[in-house]
Amino acid sequence: MPRFKHVFENGIKFVFKYEEDFPDLLHIYARHLTTIDDALDVFFMTEPEWNEQFQRYENYSETHGIHWFWINKKQKVIMLVSCFRIA
Repeated sequence: MPRFKHVFENGIKFVFKYEEDFPDLLHIYARHLTTIDDALDVFFMTEPEWNEQFQRYENYSETHGIHWFWINKKQKVIMLVSCFRIA
Protein backbone atom coordinates (compact mmCIF):
# COMPACT_ATOMS: atom_id res chain seq x y z
CA MET A 1 0.00 0.00 0.00
CA PRO A 2 1.48 3.39 -0.99
CA ARG A 3 2.56 5.75 1.75
CA PHE A 4 2.61 9.51 1.56
CA LYS A 5 4.34 12.42 3.30
CA HIS A 6 2.31 15.57 3.91
CA VAL A 7 4.03 18.94 4.01
CA PHE A 8 2.27 22.21 4.83
CA GLU A 9 3.68 25.37 3.27
CA ASN A 10 2.02 28.79 2.82
CA GLY A 11 -1.46 27.41 3.51
CA ILE A 12 -1.11 24.56 1.01
CA LYS A 13 -0.88 20.87 1.85
CA PHE A 14 1.59 19.09 -0.45
CA VAL A 15 1.42 15.31 -0.74
CA PHE A 16 4.57 13.40 -1.72
CA LYS A 17 4.57 9.67 -2.42
CA TYR A 18 7.13 7.29 -1.00
CA GLU A 19 8.88 5.02 -3.51
CA GLU A 20 7.43 1.50 -3.59
CA ASP A 21 10.81 -0.19 -4.17
CA PHE A 22 12.50 1.89 -1.44
CA PRO A 23 9.76 2.60 1.13
CA ASP A 24 11.95 4.85 3.28
CA LEU A 25 12.65 7.23 0.39
CA LEU A 26 10.36 9.72 -1.28
CA HIS A 27 9.71 9.03 -4.96
CA ILE A 28 11.27 12.35 -5.97
CA TYR A 29 14.49 11.45 -4.17
CA ALA A 30 14.68 7.78 -5.16
CA ARG A 31 14.09 8.53 -8.84
CA HIS A 32 15.61 12.00 -9.32
CA LEU A 33 17.74 12.81 -6.24
CA THR A 34 15.59 15.88 -5.58
CA THR A 35 14.15 17.07 -2.29
CA ILE A 36 10.98 18.58 -0.92
CA ASP A 37 12.78 21.94 -0.75
CA ASP A 38 13.65 21.67 -4.46
CA ALA A 39 10.00 21.01 -5.31
CA LEU A 40 8.65 23.81 -3.12
CA ASP A 41 11.17 26.29 -4.52
CA VAL A 42 10.02 25.53 -8.07
CA PHE A 43 6.35 25.64 -7.08
CA PHE A 44 6.54 29.03 -5.37
CA MET A 45 9.08 30.69 -7.67
CA THR A 46 7.57 29.80 -11.08
CA GLU A 47 4.23 29.88 -12.88
CA PRO A 48 2.42 26.66 -13.72
CA GLU A 49 1.38 25.60 -17.20
CA TRP A 50 -1.48 23.15 -17.78
CA ASN A 51 -0.55 20.02 -19.74
CA GLU A 52 -3.80 18.91 -21.36
CA GLN A 53 -2.37 15.61 -22.60
CA PHE A 54 -1.33 14.44 -19.13
CA GLN A 55 -3.98 16.38 -17.16
CA ARG A 56 -1.45 17.98 -14.83
CA TYR A 57 0.31 21.24 -14.09
CA GLU A 58 3.98 21.67 -14.90
CA ASN A 59 6.39 24.24 -13.51
CA TYR A 60 9.95 24.78 -14.68
CA SER A 61 12.82 26.79 -13.29
CA GLU A 62 16.30 27.05 -14.77
CA THR A 63 17.38 23.97 -12.79
CA HIS A 64 14.27 21.88 -11.97
CA GLY A 65 10.83 20.87 -13.14
CA ILE A 66 7.78 19.64 -11.23
CA HIS A 67 4.56 17.90 -12.22
CA TRP A 68 1.53 18.21 -9.97
CA PHE A 69 -2.26 18.27 -9.73
CA TRP A 70 -4.93 19.38 -7.29
CA ILE A 71 -6.29 16.65 -5.05
CA ASN A 72 -8.71 19.20 -3.61
CA LYS A 73 -8.43 22.77 -4.88
CA LYS A 74 -10.90 24.22 -2.38
CA GLN A 75 -8.99 22.75 0.57
CA LYS A 76 -5.63 23.56 -1.12
CA VAL A 77 -4.29 20.00 -1.30
CA ILE A 78 -1.76 19.20 -4.05
CA MET A 79 -0.23 15.91 -5.17
CA LEU A 80 3.37 16.62 -6.14
CA VAL A 81 3.96 13.84 -8.67
CA SER A 82 7.54 14.48 -9.69
CA CYS A 83 10.46 16.82 -9.18
CA PHE A 84 13.48 16.45 -11.44
CA ARG A 85 16.62 18.25 -12.48
CA ILE A 86 16.88 19.91 -15.87
CA ALA A 87 20.21 19.31 -17.57
